[in-house]
Amino acid sequence: MSIYAQPPTEPVEFPAEVWSPLMTALSWLLWIGIIACVAALVLCGAILVNQRKSTGVQIVESATLARILLCATVIGSSSGLAQAVMA
Repeated sequence: MSIYAQPPTEPVEFPAEVWSPLMTALSWLLWIGIIACVAALVLCGAILVNQRKSTGVQIVESATLARILLCATVIGSSSGLAQAVMA
């Protein structure tokens, strides 16, 4: 009795024509993610400072901004780690 669905005996490698553009696209995506997270950190920090100084209407709740800051930090650091692993 033979088994038809067997894993490949050697690892499958992509040709350079496929691998190179894929790595370039992932590299660009990681850098865009890092830049977006840094921008989110700066923007949320500025909004928090503005809300603490003013006695008027809050634009966004402080708890929501804290969650955004935490998520941006996690995503930004993981993007940086992924960039280092890909190099």
